Amino acid sequence: MAHDEIRMPLLKRLAEQAMSDQAFRAEAGADLDGALERHGYDLNERELALVGRFRAALEEAGVDLFLKDEIDLDQIFAGDDGGHIERMLDSRGG
Repeated sequence: MAHDEIRMPLLKRLAEQAMSDQAFRAEAGADLDGALERHGYDLNERELALVGRFRAALEEAGVDLFLKDEIDLDQIFAGDDGGHIERMLDSRGG
């Protein structure tokens, strides 16, 4: 694995936990790096940057993670390298 490879299954698992686990969301909101470490998410720099951009884009759009039925994680995390997520965020100014 390349050091800057985006691991889509790992990011999808993180998104699923953020959507389903209110305590994790609160913990990550207060200390994202600490929450990721405590929950076993060892993200590389590119993945961390993507998580930060994704969080900011959701916040800016006013998307509530409780509305998980309206968020298609399979579509967001489809693909192998995360490039489509980066392009999606770039196109939205995220």
